[in-house]
Amino acid sequence: MARTATVRELWPPVLFIAAADPSGAVDLAVFANYGVVGVVAIILIWFARGAHQRERDRSDRLEAEVQRLHEVMIERVIPALTSASRAAEESAALLAAMARERELARIVQQQRGLESDR
Repeated sequence: MARTATVRELWPPVLFIAAADPSGAVDLAVFANYGVVGVVAIILIWFARGAHQRERDRSDRLEAEVQRLHEVMIERVIPALTSASRAAEESAALLAAMARERELARIVQQQRGLESDR
């Protein structure tokens, strides 16, 4: 003979299906047939929907904050990095010019030393 499912075996899947319903049109009267377990299921559904809505709102708020910070970065950080990069290039060119001048001065000094030895 086939075994029939008990209320305890049936209510968790029903709760899962009801909580997953995207339209929010869950017939809560169905849970009233389960008595106390049905009331607990209704409370859990209510809590799950509230928690889901809070997390969705939090996610939207954080996403807006990320977008704002991205715009700040585009407005402020990128120009600052561009000017810093330009300054680094200029300083590297200046250091290279100074090194060339020192090398030329050293060569001129050597040439003068050779001419005085003659």
